[in-house]
Amino acid sequence: MSTGAAAASRGVWLMIVVLTCGTFLATSSGTTRSPFLLDMAQDLGTDLPAVANLVAIMSVSWGIMSLVAGTLSDRVGRKNILVGAVIGVGAAMVGIGTAQTYPVAVFWALAGGIGGGSFMGTVFATVSDHVGPATRGRSLGWVMTGQSLSLVLGVPVATLIGAQIGWRGAHLTFAAATILVGLSILLVVPRRGQFQATAREAAAGAPLQTILRPRILSLLISGTTERVCFAAMSVYQATFLISTYHVSLDVLAGALLLVALGNLFGNMAGGQLADRVASREGMYGLSLVLTGLIVLPLFFWTPHLDVSIALGFAYSFANAVGRPAFMAALSSVPESVRGTVLGLNVTFASVGWLTSTTIGGWLVTGTDYGFASLGVFCAASAFLGTAVLVVGRLLGSRVVLSETPDGKAPVVAR
Repeated sequence: MSTGAAAASRGVWLMIVVLTCGTFLATSSGTTRSPFLLDMAQDLGTDLPAVANLVAIMSVSWGIMSLVAGTLSDRVGRKNILVGAVIGVGAAMVGIGTAQTYPVAVFWALAGGIGGGSFMGTVFATVSDHVGPATRGRSLGWVMTGQSLSLVLGVPVATLIGAQIGWRGAHLTFAAATILVGLSILLVVPRRGQFQATAREAAAGAPLQTILRPRILSLLISGTTERVCFAAMSVYQATFLISTYHVSLDVLAGALLLVALGNLFGNMAGGQLADRVASREGMYGLSLVLTGLIVLPLFFWTPHLDVSIALGFAYSFANAVGRPAFMAALSSVPESVRGTVLGLNVTFASVGWLTSTTIGGWLVTGTDYGFASLGVFCAASAFLGTAVLVVGRLLGSRVVLSETPDGKAPVVAR
């Protein structure tokens, strides 16, 4: 490898590291709230479902802006959108951390969704622009590790900070880190990627024709059902452990760390496997099946805290191991519409978050079966996603639009 190529490779990996940090903090803006739902409800003068629904409220603006920002980034570039989005997330966390009433918290949750959706709708397209198809699974897996770290590190660290200086202090601490990462993105992300279409090419693209293909549409729909499962764990896991075992915040932090390690290891393993398996969609479908099978004993069988932690670890691993393959499969579209398709994926995912938090809150507090009913709901969502994936595969056209190995032009495969 020449000196110039080596320098370019180091620059790409530095960019991936910084974007992984951005993914960690953008995801943490919602997930790190989970240990404090009861405390926030008391301070803001509301109840548990209302505070949990701050995630659902954030998902609305998050989902809308991910599509808008993804499509816009195809035409005007990714960098400025990424920088403004991450700084916007930090500002919104400051707003929530200083909110004195529930309506003010709702406003800042919507603002945080605008920033988070703009970032997540653009970041995966940015990485795909700089990395070829052959290694895209691993590269996207690293960025997705940022999402896992929001559980492995973000939630436990926020819990420990909150134990010392309260949920407001935890929000303000994460806000400062988020703004710093936003400024770092300004320095390390290039203006254009090797595999990025020009603005003229993007404007001439046909995103609707790409999205309506059975393969892409089934991936988007199954991704929504998978996010239902992920959101249920992210939002209600801490409350589940507190309600079931009456643990303190210090013990809760350790339990959440152990469970979230499954998500981290799953993403790491999935990133390596995604570039080696014969079918990325098949690997993702298997992950959905395992997720649905494990979630039932997780919420039904609670003999001891250690058992719940072990099941939580297995659940998190099964859920995460298929995500890099899913994203790599979804990114294998013409580069002129990549931002639109990946942005729409975040929009679909936001529907999953909205569904999970809204219905999940009612299942937990409004039914006689509580968390057990939430487990059934999550399992049904996972199995539904698998069925949609199979149907999409069966109905898929024999003509598939994909990339050449250099990532620069679509080819037709029969």
